[in-house]
Amino acid sequence: MPANIAKPNLDDVELQMIWGAAAIGAALNLNTRQAFLQLEAGRVPGARKFGRKWCASGAVLRRVLTGEAKPINA
Repeated sequence: MPANIAKPNLDDVELQMIWGAAAIGAALNLNTRQAFLQLEAGRVPGARKFGRKWCASGAVLRRVLTGEAKPINA
């Protein structure tokens, strides 16, 4: 890497976005239907719906699940 190019402060894990109810459910140890119901109810922190597809930040989910941050709906 050339010296004049700045390195990003965040690693790839911090930038990871999880797309789709099935993938978000897998990250939360839920089946697709359970994940979809939780997403629709607004119980998944950091999740947003883009058209018909759900997206969640892997970093936000990790911080909430490890107790580093409080859940949004707490």
